[in-house]
Amino acid sequence: MTSTLMTTAIAVVGTLLGSGLTALVTARIERRKNEALERQQIRQEAAQDRAALRELHVEHRRWRRDRRQAAYQSLMDAAHEAQGAVWQLTQLTLEPYDQHRYDIRRGAAIDAVRVTQQAATTVELEGPAGVAQAGAEYAEAIDRHIHPPIQYLMELSTGPLTDEQKDRYRSAATEAGLAVEDLRRRFVPLARAALDELVDETDRGRQAAA
Repeated sequence: MTSTLMTTAIAVVGTLLGSGLTALVTARIERRKNEALERQQIRQEAAQDRAALRELHVEHRRWRRDRRQAAYQSLMDAAHEAQGAVWQLTQLTLEPYDQHRYDIRRGAAIDAVRVTQQAATTVELEGPAGVAQAGAEYAEAIDRHIHPPIQYLMELSTGPLTDEQKDRYRSAATEAGLAVEDLRRRFVPLARAALDELVDETDRGRQAAA
């Protein structure tokens, strides 16, 4: 009887131990599975964050390119308008002096030059440095372009000019016009390269995000 009870007790204890070990192993397996799922979720969230960050960089570069393009185009447009206003002013050097027309055209030319300088300031803010410098020099050349006809017309207002004065004006006007054209040719490729660089960066960022 005692032997039967002991056998039964041992069997019960063995069953309990077996159940306990099984539960322990099952719990450990489940914990490891949960830990693996958590690690996978963390990796997925990190990958999503990196992709979102890359897309944000792409959008920022696109925004930067649009702003720069607008600034560069505004400078080109303002410079074109200013050159037109200066040309209108220079036409007065071919006519008898008229103070009223001089005041009107000089004011229009000065206003157009001022707009060009403001546009160059916007380019300076948008950058990059090389384009900003070229834009500032371009605007300065536009500003210098207005001085020869103003000087000539101021002298003309006092009476007929000598051949020397006329030659000095023509030389100064030609030099100022060539300077404007040279600096325009310098500005344009630098601006185009800056825009192309942002396009290339945007494309690389889009490929990386894909």
